[in-house]
Amino acid sequence: MPCPSCGATDTRTQILTGYWRCDAVVPAAQPVAVGAETTPAAEPAESTRCGTVYIQTRSDDAGPTMCRCGEPAVGECSECTRMVCADHSGLWQGWRVCDRDLANARLRARNAAAAEERQAREAAAAAEAERLRQRTTLLELADEDAVWNLYVRSEPRTEQEIRSAVHVLRRLTAAEFTDACLYLLPYAGAPQRQRNGLGRLSGWLFTGPDFHGRSWFLTRKGEWHRSGSAGTDQGHRWKKVRFDDVDKRAVIDEMAWQQSVGNRLV
Repeated sequence: MPCPSCGATDTRTQILTGYWRCDAVVPAAQPVAVGAETTPAAEPAESTRCGTVYIQTRSDDAGPTMCRCGEPAVGECSECTRMVCADHSGLWQGWRVCDRDLANARLRARNAAAAEERQAREAAAAAEAERLRQRTTLLELADEDAVWNLYVRSEPRTEQEIRSAVHVLRRLTAAEFTDACLYLLPYAGAPQRQRNGLGRLSGWLFTGPDFHGRSWFLTRKGEWHRSGSAGTDQGHRWKKVRFDDVDKRAVIDEMAWQQSVGNRLV
């Protein structure tokens, strides 16, 4: 569409959707068309840019400023570039679109939301299935690996690893559990020291920040000592116990609890 002021068509710039600015250079002496009349330049001057802003659709089969219904257009559809009136258009995410493209955009948005909701449900179902699988299946672990999963707290543990370790260690006798601890714990860390009255114990502490009123200490000689709380204060007293299946089960349950709390599984 030519510029309605100077008639130029080759030099123009689109500044908004459907809006064009004429950049043609118009000599001052050249008459500028204004409707059906012409106004000559008052006196010779330097050439200037036209700068007229006008509306034009990129489609030539419809009038540049008329909607398909025959009403004056208020803008151009950002999708199909046809001129549209206020009744047959609307704003979608800040862009003016015709009623047909607006319906398609809303349909696509609903389909995308439904697909996203479906994916969220599928992800939740997969997570629940994995959780049930971990609760119903157990890993095959060696005795030392089971102790490692429950005692060493430097790496995250899954619920399946904790349950599998508890299952393996509960099958051991108290003596077998002590032997497995004495084999592994030197690799887990250096022996700790605990004050016991006037003496000191050297070994490994079985306790944690969320203990249930009892702590155990295994010496390097394989002797077990029990206390009512974590033995870290001076003057704390440890009582040597005959380590049996009851104490063994209590130690395993305490370590499993510490791992569950540390890994936020409870």
